[in-house]
Amino acid sequence: MNDFIFIQYTAGSCGKAIGVCLQTAKSVMNWSLPNIKELALMHTNDYRHVRQEPDAPYKLSWLARTYGINRGDNLKRDEVLQLLKEENLLGKEKLIINWTKIHLPQWFDDHLIQVTTNNKSLPWLIDRRKKLFYVDSVEGTVEVRYDARYHTRPDRNDRCVSKLSINELAIKQTHEELIPVNSQAHHIELHTVLNQEWNIVLEILENSIKTKLNRLWCKEYLATWHNQII
Repeated sequence: MNDFIFIQYTAGSCGKAIGVCLQTAKSVMNWSLPNIKELALMHTNDYRHVRQEPDAPYKLSWLARTYGINRGDNLKRDEVLQLLKEENLLGKEKLIINWTKIHLPQWFDDHLIQVTTNNKSLPWLIDRRKKLFYVDSVEGTVEVRYDARYHTRPDRNDRCVSKLSINELAIKQTHEELIPVNSQAHHIELHTVLNQEWNIVLEILENSIKTKLNRLWCKEYLATWHNQII
């Protein structure tokens, strides 16, 4: 049976960077990645980030991983395995699932890594989300995650505009989307990433999947990523 590794985090809090490091483990399905400098440039602090951030090549169109969209949540485990079989992903290395919802799908029975936010890191997260998820317009604040002008998928609304200011909306929605701590998960505190405590981060990742990562590569990548984003 194929194992998933779920990385659960409040959107904007470094989950994609954690996934990039995880895929250097031999037990995880590897991605074809450019060199580190090119890879870091794929991360941005604006609304384009969702279109160009590094991501796994397996798209799993039957599953939505974005907060507020429930596609695939209520599948049964055997249905998920059948879908993996149809996509030629069953029985291979572990698959990474970046997950920004506060609940896990009904079929979840896998590794869980959570990126958690506390009072030290919350102001940074809110500030970054202001840049990622909202655009000011004459109509109001456009929520780019759900607006068809920025997302063309059918599960996005045609228009998603709020009368709240970007600051008000970012604070409100960040608090709504904060991930509840799961005692069974492995936890990476966001402030350890912001403080570049890479040995702590990588040790937690290795303990979570019981496999060594390419630490030298990960540290160079994370340092370059940090310089790009933070």
